[in-house]
Amino acid sequence: MKHTLRTTAAVATLLACGLAFAQTSTTAPKADPKNAKVTKPVVDKPKQKLMTRDELRACLLDDKSLTEENTSLKAKEKDILAERDALKAFKAEQDKAEAEMQNRSKELKAEIEAVNAFAAEIQAGAAKMEKDQLKAKQEEYQARANTLQPKIDAFNKERNDRVEKYKGFNDRVDAQAKSQDDFNEAVETLQDKRDEWKKRCANKPYDEADEVALKKELGIKK
Repeated sequence: MKHTLRTTAAVATLLACGLAFAQTSTTAPKADPKNAKVTKPVVDKPKQKLMTRDELRACLLDDKSLTEENTSLKAKEKDILAERDALKAFKAEQDKAEAEMQNRSKELKAEIEAVNAFAAEIQAGAAKMEKDQLKAKQEEYQARANTLQPKIDAFNKERNDRVEKYKGFNDRVDAQAKSQDDFNEAVETLQDKRDEWKKRCANKPYDEADEVALKKELGIKK
């Protein structure tokens, strides 16, 4: 499975849509019967139906709840983006270390090939060498092999450790991707709730006295 880091989180602009301010409706003034210039009488405008106190309370409570949920989502977004940035930094560090290890691998491979070539050289010329000369060559080979082996062991251990470390990275990438999916879904759900709230509550007339009393009752400062 290919693990990639997402670069952005879907973030909706979720601003509370405040209730429309409207005082108790008043009727328009009637036309002056003494004014002969008035050709069209001014009629009373029908009174708008105000929200009941219970309806206004429900709207205020829902608005407060949606605002709190929005604040919570913003905090989650901050954590998600922080983890994304941490993973990007870790991946950059991982890539740099991997490149260095690849270079070391080439150098180590060259050393191994050189020692193996020396062993082949000894074997090919053994029949023509004096006993002491052959012994010296074999001891030189053994010394080079003994020096090289710890390097091979250390390299292999580091390689295995890095594989395990990268496995943990992949798990973090998967977890971060799920967090972003959950966050985006929560944003969409909250937006749907806000749209539904607008239909029920936005731009609906109400008595400001009810609003003042209810905000005091519900502990809403704004």
